[in-house]
Amino acid sequence: MTLDTFSIKHDGKTINLRKSEDILKILGKKYSLIIIGVLGNYDSINFNELKKIVGCPRANLLSARLKEMSAAGITERRVVGLYPVSVKYQLTGKGKELREKLIPFFMWIDCNCYFK
Repeated sequence: MTLDTFSIKHDGKTINLRKSEDILKILGKKYSLIIIGVLGNYDSINFNELKKIVGCPRANLLSARLKEMSAAGITERRVVGLYPVSVKYQLTGKGKELREKLIPFFMWIDCNCYFK
């Protein structure tokens, strides 16, 4: 048996993790999974509301995560109104699909993790 550290065996199939390295780098960063979870609760939400709900202490950190996820096709940014300018964020179809796949993970965490 050959040892391949970049694959997972599941239901008799081998899943190649090399394809997922870039997205895992994004999802592994602080607040990324929380942002995806929270965004799915809304059709769209403005930046400041999202920052408050997520609990991200720095606007530039939240902005960086949203840009990375937007580049990956997970989130979408829309500018609404001219004065004052309002920026709204939402999950794309791909982001909604990802969130659905993450729900069992979030549920597992809710039932099994008792930190604090």
